[in-house]
Amino acid sequence: DQLGTGSGSADGSDEPLDVVIVGAGPAGIGAALALQARGLRFAVLEREQPFATIQNFPKSKLIFSEPREIQTGSSLWFEDAVKEDLVDRWEQALDDQSLPIRQPEEVVNIERDGDGFIVHSKAGDDKQTTRCRRVLLAIGRRGSVRKLGVPGEDGDQVTYSLKDPADYDGKRLLVVGGGDSAVEAAVACAEAGAEVTVSYRGNEFSRVKAGNRERIDAAAQSGTVRLEMGTVATEIREGAVALKRGEEELEVPADAVLVLIGTTLPHGFLKRVGLRMAGQMDVLRALWIAAFAAMTYAFYVLKAKRDLFPFGPGHPFDGAHEFFQVDLGWRTVDAGFWGTCIYALIIVGFGIRAYQKYPRPEQKRRYVSLILFQCVFLFGIPEILGPLVIHLGESVPEILARPWKFYAVSVPWPLSIWSVIEGPGWGGVAPATNALWILIGLLVAFVAVPLYVRSQGQRFCSYLCGCGGLAETLGDQWRHLAPRGEDSHRAEWFGRAVLFLAVPVTLLILNDAWQFFASGALHDTAQFAQQWYGLMVDFWLASVVGVALYPYLGNRVWCRFFCPLRAWMEILSKRISRITIKSNDKCIGCGECTRYCQMGIQVQKFAQQKRDMDNGNSACIQCGICIQVCPMEVLSVGDRDLKKTDPRPVGPEPVPR
Repeated sequence: DQLGTGSGSADGSDEPLDVVIVGAGPAGIGAALALQARGLRFAVLEREQPFATIQNFPKSKLIFSEPREIQTGSSLWFEDAVKEDLVDRWEQALDDQSLPIRQPEEVVNIERDGDGFIVHSKAGDDKQTTRCRRVLLAIGRRGSVRKLGVPGEDGDQVTYSLKDPADYDGKRLLVVGGGDSAVEAAVACAEAGAEVTVSYRGNEFSRVKAGNRERIDAAAQSGTVRLEMGTVATEIREGAVALKRGEEELEVPADAVLVLIGTTLPHGFLKRVGLRMAGQMDVLRALWIAAFAAMTYAFYVLKAKRDLFPFGPGHPFDGAHEFFQVDLGWRTVDAGFWGTCIYALIIVGFGIRAYQKYPRPEQKRRYVSLILFQCVFLFGIPEILGPLVIHLGESVPEILARPWKFYAVSVPWPLSIWSVIEGPGWGGVAPATNALWILIGLLVAFVAVPLYVRSQGQRFCSYLCGCGGLAETLGDQWRHLAPRGEDSHRAEWFGRAVLFLAVPVTLLILNDAWQFFASGALHDTAQFAQQWYGLMVDFWLASVVGVALYPYLGNRVWCRFFCPLRAWMEILSKRISRITIKSNDKCIGCGECTRYCQMGIQVQKFAQQKRDMDNGNSACIQCGICIQVCPMEVLSVGDRDLKKTDPRPVGPEPVPR
């Protein structure tokens, strides 16, 4: 009675509640039990009934308490059990604890009220308000059921959840949908005696688990389930449903229709209460992206010692590069050196944060590798140790007299075309030494890289690469923003275009240096190619664009779409890589693996189908984050059988209807 007033606190006073919990699912009830144990004043608002989502699961559905190594920290019992047993135990717990649950009461809005909130709700036609200091949203991921948007969908014969397959015994049932829920419902109802037809707009059940696919295929072959693939419902009538397949129209007899095409989040409600969806664009985010892009551009202008666009020579910022020149005694450094130093410090700082963030030993080794490779091979040796040894007058072989040439080993062609470019007498060394550095660069690109790819796939991108080091450390916070549409998968071919372009540019510059074919036209072409390749690829795509778009398109814009080295490794790894990501049959479809894949791969679909994910069917760079974030330990690294590789890619899902 005290809660029914709709305002004030749980004890009828005018003091606001400590907490209002929205939603009485397992999370909401678990939070309520914790609050009660601490003596806080709260109320739980539930628009249907406690555990409504689980209540709507099919009869006798087995629910697993995984992952088992994670302790729930709640007094709410949770072990493997069928739906009915689990709900009975939880409802008994509610009776024993006498939690203040208001149901059915739907929250329609939440407003700020000084340091607290006012929760607006309705129970039937009665509108109520509740003041509180904190609000806990525990509304789950399912939201509202997605509907077909066709005439007749509100009829009595249409339902959106399966409770007991026996309810359809002897009836003609049309199941609309192509996910696990739809397939499981179709098979269960057929086994219970229903005459089942499945309508799905896709041409195959690409989203379902391997076991469910086998079950639906077996049911279709036995004739207990009829499949109407590539169809969409256009109208639901009494005793029949109109379907359309392309231009073809057909009618399916149906006494009942079961629509299982997923759910939608309550975007309107979340927007009203002031919550933004991840990746949603607004003014503040747009300003942040623009500011980050401007900072990135300014950083690389100084690091690459280029003019600050749109200013030319003699502009007010013309002395900026000279400002950063410092005589260290053993060498004179400029903005390029300080830029490389800052780059390394960013990788170290954000790398340590990522090292602490991810607990798996594989991830810790990976971040140690990225930090050490950057500090030793991409900064320490070429920028510090080598110049210092030379300055101290130590006798070094001629081939080591130019320490920056170590980049030819650590930044292979075609990531840096200069790894295989030398000219006779460059750097004051003998032409034989110049030729030897060309040979070293070629051996790295065409011998060492293929050998590495054979055993490690494209792990160079996520374990060693300098560009990848920045993406995996600074860019880790944006990995979930990777594009995943069909267009983005096609755009990955741009990397091969840059690879194709790198070949003639490299050959033109080499020819101009060694004068294999002396020609004024070839010289002019080489100069043009060198200038524009350096500007468009090395400066704009690899540096400015690749990093500036981190907060908008994720941390792998350059690596995924434009990097010629990854394109080269992709060509190799499709054919010779022996590493793969394997899946077991425990996938629960939570989507965390897909969400955090920085390469935009539909990892969940591989897992649901128990298909190996390798470089024969994906752009995987074997970073292992999908393994890290999976709560069910579905994924693991394994050996790829090159003779049995499945080349079929996994693309975007069809739009639900």
